[in-house]
Amino acid sequence: MAYHLSLDPRFELAIGNDAAYEEYLRSSLENYDMAVFVAETEGRIVGYTNAMILNNPPVFALGRYGFISEMAVETACQRGGIGRQMWEHTRRWFKRRGIEVIQLNVSPQNQKGYSFWKKVGCREFLTIMWHDIPRSIDS
Repeated sequence: MAYHLSLDPRFELAIGNDAAYEEYLRSSLENYDMAVFVAETEGRIVGYTNAMILNNPPVFALGRYGFISEMAVETACQRGGIGRQMWEHTRRWFKRRGIEVIQLNVSPQNQKGYSFWKKVGCREFLTIMWHDIPRSIDS
């Protein structure tokens, strides 16, 4: 997360985020539609992926889709195939659950991440917009 924060201050984490994130991961492990995968090198975790199955509103033909909320590889281990291995593992996990589409978000400032996702075949679909409401606006 420090990498993302260096790209954009909107990635600032909440105070006490370690405990909240631990609880989030624990609940993920108990949910059939969520998964946490880790990559290890010499007994050390060097990467991870958080994946989940989400539901579209019933007005869409595509009812369920895969969503990768996070994928990260330690800087020193990048460009060594770990990210691609995690991607392939995650993709197979989705496929076994009947998922045919995967979505994810990538910051436009994250050129390494953007390049990776394009390399593995992801295409742009939506653009997330952001607007800070000025404090001067009356509620």
